[in-house]
Amino acid sequence: MGWIWKSCAILWLASGAMAQDRVAKIGVLAFRGAETTLAEWNPLAAYLTDRVEGWAFKIVPVTLVSTPDEIKSGHLQFLVTNPGHYVTLAEEYGLSPLATREKQGGLMRFGVAVIARADSGISTLADLDGKAVAAVSPDAFGGFQLAWHAFMAQGIDPFVDFKPLRFMGFPHDEIIQAVQEADVDAGIIRGGLLEALAAEGHINLNDFVVLQSNSQMDFPYKVSGQLVPEWPFTAVPGLDKRLRESVVLALLETQSAASGLRDIWSAPLSYEGVRTLAQAYNNRAKSSMGWLYFVAAALLILGLILRRKPQNQPPQPGNEPAVVDPESEKTIALFEKLTKREREVLALICDGCPSKGIAEKLGVSLKTIEYHRSNLLHKTKAGTTAHLVQLATRYGYDLGNTLGK
Repeated sequence: MGWIWKSCAILWLASGAMAQDRVAKIGVLAFRGAETTLAEWNPLAAYLTDRVEGWAFKIVPVTLVSTPDEIKSGHLQFLVTNPGHYVTLAEEYGLSPLATREKQGGLMRFGVAVIARADSGISTLADLDGKAVAAVSPDAFGGFQLAWHAFMAQGIDPFVDFKPLRFMGFPHDEIIQAVQEADVDAGIIRGGLLEALAAEGHINLNDFVVLQSNSQMDFPYKVSGQLVPEWPFTAVPGLDKRLRESVVLALLETQSAASGLRDIWSAPLSYEGVRTLAQAYNNRAKSSMGWLYFVAAALLILGLILRRKPQNQPPQPGNEPAVVDPESEKTIALFEKLTKREREVLALICDGCPSKGIAEKLGVSLKTIEYHRSNLLHKTKAGTTAHLVQLATRYGYDLGNTLGK
């Protein structure tokens, strides 16, 4: 009889292993940071785990930078992101929309809000010509590209006419703080976020003004331009057919009040209009950014020259250290807060090493490296990997093995 018990034990262990392996990961664009994203989206994961038999669902906060590698490595089965990010990824990776988010009040569209301090004297988009404006990233659809269309319609090219245009990275909350503290004249955020933070008690709506807020009079939130379809729930190619169909059914069943979710899901809207907007941005914005890339390349070369000078030599007469401007001091202070491991990862990124290669060199998982990459963009406020490398090289933080605490 012993062999029977042994066989049962093996089958039990095997079934347990199979159950553990049946985990579906949902990447969610963390535009307000990882912690807030998990708090907001974990209820959906719990709902799907309860409704889709044999599967457990897990939320994975992702960034604009980390998402492609997460998809290519097979770490994600599903992705929830903004429509601009979706159409860009869909073209390269074959994502398909299963449903469109429907927020409270039946809202299935959203817009962008360009905000300024109420006491700034700024009241129109045209008033920002020559002003300092903050946004998430040039790759952020709701965090920049929608606003770019609104500005271009007013004859303003953000890449040329803002002085400066600052890309601060996620979360959007920090852009609001920068406006509130007058670090910038205006900020670009997702429409409705200002009202959400006010409802949470974090800000006073009367302290801010949303520019061109009459653009969508029948919309409950103040926005500065046109509306686009809400975020899609998408599936990666090659997904198990039964899992895909079970998730679609479960999402559509959120229309019932019994789901208990704050936001529900409807049949997917068309994202062709978003694709057109994204293509127009890519075609025109890239030419506008050409001179910025030239300047960035010049600064990169200058940084390489400066950092290769002999080290530990006393200053010679007439060769005293240059005074560091306040903006540079702020950037250096951000890099000084990086941990030793983050600086190691940063140095390898600057050497052009891909995430998988970094993971192998440091003997850690690819997910850990993506976590570090996301933290680096957040902590340094670089916004994009290219800008991160530019800053790191300019100030000598690409020499990770010689730095760190």
